[in-house]
Amino acid sequence: MVHFLASATRRQCLAIPFALVAGLATPMVLLSAPSAVANDYEACANSLIEAGLDGAAAAAACGKALNPADLSSCTLDVTGIGDINVEQALVACQSDRRPKELATCVSDIHQSLEVASSTAVLNGCRRSVLPLRFSDCVVGVATAAELAVVNSLLQCSAAGYVPTDVAPTFIFAR
Repeated sequence: MVHFLASATRRQCLAIPFALVAGLATPMVLLSAPSAVANDYEACANSLIEAGLDGAAAAAACGKALNPADLSSCTLDVTGIGDINVEQALVACQSDRRPKELATCVSDIHQSLEVASSTAVLNGCRRSVLPLRFSDCVVGVATAAELAVVNSLLQCSAAGYVPTDVAPTFIFAR
């Protein structure tokens, strides 16, 4: 029985150096990660400045972003699509929780339909909770019903609909 205790102790003693090495390696990995994140912020600010935004506004926008690469990508994609300036695109991309989908929404509508007002398309995509579904709706309704883009934007957003006669699911009794 003593033999088994000694071998277990030896195994534990051999495991201690490996645990120490693993414990020391973990902080080094964590310390190297912020440099990659900082580069995302730098790349975001550089791309927005190159697109025509002033440095202070680019720094403020990228500094507040959770995913600065998504923010700059969305802003550049939206700016390149229609007659939308960088400031409008940045505000829309900042206010949307899915900036990549916002850019795809604007792009899909512009590629599929004749758009008279890019700002209306951008605002419609920005206000939508599901931008990809919204763009599918706008393109589908405009194509099938032969509606203008502005009318299909209104039909798909249905922002004016408020349910009035909704039955309660429970009753408060006092």
